[in-house]
Amino acid sequence: MNCHNNIEKESEDLDVLIASFNEDVPIEWVKVHMLPDYAYFDHSVHLEANVGCVSCHGRVDQMDKVMQVEPLSMSWCLDCHRDPDPHIRPEGISVTNMDWKRPETSEELKEHRIKISKFKEKNKIVPSIDCSACHR
Repeated sequence: MNCHNNIEKESEDLDVLIASFNEDVPIEWVKVHMLPDYAYFDHSVHLEANVGCVSCHGRVDQMDKVMQVEPLSMSWCLDCHRDPDPHIRPEGISVTNMDWKRPETSEELKEHRIKISKFKEKNKIVPSIDCSACHR
């Protein structure tokens, strides 16, 4: 229910999820986003860095059936760790806001980059590219 407390919370499509939550009976889960067993991933680190859900999961709010849209490969992750700014949202922009887009005009983009830089500095966001960050 974490995401659906905010997203599509009134949708009839969530009746099964809500019933499961209220009755404390698990839903048989079909895993969509596959990572190898030797890869470690922690959502909380990415949430604290204000990385929007859509960066990795795509527009799940517009999917009839949830599917993996990004490769989630080592090189894909490392590309983001080397240059995370396009995925980090400014303070106050919810990670669950599927409609948010980075500014496009040069002036807005300049201001956005300054906000992201300050946010990263304030929150000590320095994504690791060390092997042990994901392989444990």
